[in-house]
Amino acid sequence: MTAVSAFAQSSVSITGYMDRAYTKTNSSDNQKDVKGISSSAGTTGVLFVATEDLGGGLKVGASIATDWAEAGGLTQDGAAAANTAVGNIPTANGSFGNAQSFLFVEDAKLGTLRLGNVNNEVLTATTGIGAAFSTGVGSAYSSAFSVHDGYGSGTSGRNNQVINAAASATNGGVRGIRQINTVKYVSPKIMNVTVSLGQALSNDSGAASAVSTVGVTDMSIRYAAGPVDVMYASLKYKVGSDTTFNGGKLTDQTAGLTANSTNTHTVLAASYAVMPTLKISAATGGSKASVASIANSKFTQYGVVYTMGQIDIMAQMATVDGKNAATATVTGDRKMTGLGLNYNLSKTARAYVRYDNLKYADGAATATAGSEIKRTAIGVSKSF
Repeated sequence: MTAVSAFAQSSVSITGYMDRAYTKTNSSDNQKDVKGISSSAGTTGVLFVATEDLGGGLKVGASIATDWAEAGGLTQDGAAAANTAVGNIPTANGSFGNAQSFLFVEDAKLGTLRLGNVNNEVLTATTGIGAAFSTGVGSAYSSAFSVHDGYGSGTSGRNNQVINAAASATNGGVRGIRQINTVKYVSPKIMNVTVSLGQALSNDSGAASAVSTVGVTDMSIRYAAGPVDVMYASLKYKVGSDTTFNGGKLTDQTAGLTANSTNTHTVLAASYAVMPTLKISAATGGSKASVASIANSKFTQYGVVYTMGQIDIMAQMATVDGKNAATATVTGDRKMTGLGLNYNLSKTARAYVRYDNLKYADGAATATAGSEIKRTAIGVSKSF
């Protein structure tokens, strides 16, 4: 009889993406015209993944992602990142692990459990399936333009647990990216179908000495086989009975929210590889709040990518139709048109051009100074 010792196998990987482009923005409010060097075709960041194979199809690990910009995102004069708490001294934004970061337990038969700060499924459906662009210039789900609307007048503080105000003539909508305090289950792929369900824990303290947070439910169902990829996703924010949120200390994140109200983002996205060199995509969905005074909206977006040798040609368009639920008045109508070209220097390096035209007041909405922006970016990116 031979004794055999089994040892768990561990591995650590480091991957990342860096992107820098000369980016010029022309606004219909000339005072907002800017130019600079930034990530314009993706999000610069680094990812650390540590995995231990325990055998029998069971793994445990950690995934830690960090997004960054030079000098922590400081501008040339530091004003944009000034910290008023320390006398307006310029301070760098962000920290290690500021992006999607979580611990995971994975079973080949039962699925995966993720605990931490986890990306939501609406982000995946909107940028990864129903679009030609992911983030940056030309994206329909970026800090400059989003197909979804918020509610209330708070900011997207507490790492996207509360979203900010609905779109207007100078506001391109909002986006949910990830939520802290998340417990998320992702099923194994069965007959080409994957299901996921996540919950960001809520705290409804009702006391000025404690912090209250909004609950967020994240779910999706996805079918992916061969050239076809179809996904439905939703993201639901639920406010409890406590709207004081630590005695007003967090009012910048919760102002204008209504007790016991909800706001739900939905996306139905699909892509089809017509041939190895041509891929088309589309998505539809919207935002719906339970408060009648908040604007609800619907959106559509379309994308196409055509490859000729080392060159990718991309185009994308998104339109949002918004109406106030109580008065039926038009609010938040907007439109985005994006164009892009990649010259692939290798499998991990490319030179690129991006252009987009953002109209925050489209259709029946009234245009104002700053409600139209045109951006052009010329840059290089490197994955590793």
